[in-house]
Amino acid sequence: MSLSKANKSTYFAWLKHPGHYLFFKVFIWFWLTIIGTVAALIFLSNITAINAVSNEPLYGPMKKNLIYTAKSIERTAIKHKRSLSEVLVHPRLSKRKLLYLSAAQSEDSLSSKEVPESIDLSLLNFTQNMSPQIIFTEKYQAFGPVNINVPEGSFYLYEIDINHQPPLIMRFKLMPNWMKIVIAIVASLILSFVFSRNLIAPINSLKKAAIKLSAGNLSARADISVNRKDELGILGRDFNSMANQLELLISSQKRLLADISHELRSPLTRLKMATGLAQMQANDASQSYLLRIEKEANQLDKMIADVLQVSRLEAKSQALSLQKQSLQIIVDHVINDAQFEAKQNNKQLNIVGAVDVNINCDEGLIASALENLLRNAIKYANNTISITLKHADAIYIEICDDGSGVPDDQLSKLCEPFFRQSDARDRVSGGTGLGLAIAKNAITAHGGSLVLSNKELGGLCANITLPLIKE
Repeated sequence: MSLSKANKSTYFAWLKHPGHYLFFKVFIWFWLTIIGTVAALIFLSNITAINAVSNEPLYGPMKKNLIYTAKSIERTAIKHKRSLSEVLVHPRLSKRKLLYLSAAQSEDSLSSKEVPESIDLSLLNFTQNMSPQIIFTEKYQAFGPVNINVPEGSFYLYEIDINHQPPLIMRFKLMPNWMKIVIAIVASLILSFVFSRNLIAPINSLKKAAIKLSAGNLSARADISVNRKDELGILGRDFNSMANQLELLISSQKRLLADISHELRSPLTRLKMATGLAQMQANDASQSYLLRIEKEANQLDKMIADVLQVSRLEAKSQALSLQKQSLQIIVDHVINDAQFEAKQNNKQLNIVGAVDVNINCDEGLIASALENLLRNAIKYANNTISITLKHADAIYIEICDDGSGVPDDQLSKLCEPFFRQSDARDRVSGGTGLGLAIAKNAITAHGGSLVLSNKELGGLCANITLPLIKE
């Protein structure tokens, strides 16, 4: 029983807080748009001069009363042999609204009262052959015509109501069509813009936060107001909660990796010492095994050092020893070592340009980044590695090989720690997967960027951008 009541309360929860649901916001804004459009039409219909005439058939008591008045005028003029001018000024008729008798010749037309100059009764001429109508104009409202035949001739009777405001619907009808369309479009555009800003703003905030988060910025959050209670507000807060958990998990993973790597160094150091002591006492048959153990221990020691360096760089806890020095000197030292390694592999380095500029940098980190990129290029090149150096508004270094390149879907993963393009897990084919991660984080730590891309004719290019010193 309690479960069914809970379900019912959940089902009808929208009745208590309709503002927490997008459906009601859309519904309210829809009607606000309609009300705003109608309000604009009413306002402009009241202040805009409308030079138009409209008519509708006359029915009911007003029509009967007008016909009765026409017969009365006709009977009085014929029976009592009075002129129409005398009939119209009779007290019984003069108490009525303005009566107008339209003749074929405008100069023969008569009225019961003086007609103001602003009133143009010639607008009624188009209705003379019609049944009784209600004629709407800007200045007055007329009822008629009813035909009258008297000795003076044939006339059409109208009753004129001056300074009468046309009904709202009629004022709408009298407005030009282009004005109605413009008002509807402008009103709906303004209100739709305001509504869309309210609706799209959190979506754009979520989009920007998601892009930053996918690019590795774990601190990115959607800017969602805590007062927003609808579905988008809930989604934004859930996204931020997910981002918090993701940041916590990844930070914990990196911290765990760094802690494990740090703890491994002590037993590894003892292992290397024990291996050295064993080598001093071992016979020739055991030396090869001990040398193998020493080699693997050294490789493990280097890997642990790389892991610690990546962890410190990613956590931005690496203390940079920044000094102003020539980047060309650093590049020359790295290239000299790379040329020796390339010759050993029967490959060639082609160098174009120079970067003879000063830069604030940690020489060891920049050299390590360049060395890792060059070694990677030498490893996967077929014959040639090209290095392009230039500087303008920034420093640009491009390192390209002529190898087979990398699948496009793996380019963004190459700088992730322990990622290898090859599915094989041996270090000969894939390395440790830390070199490019160290290079990217070292360059990023100096305010630069590293972008990897495939060449059109085959091969991988590493494009480095570093900021210049601002004098």
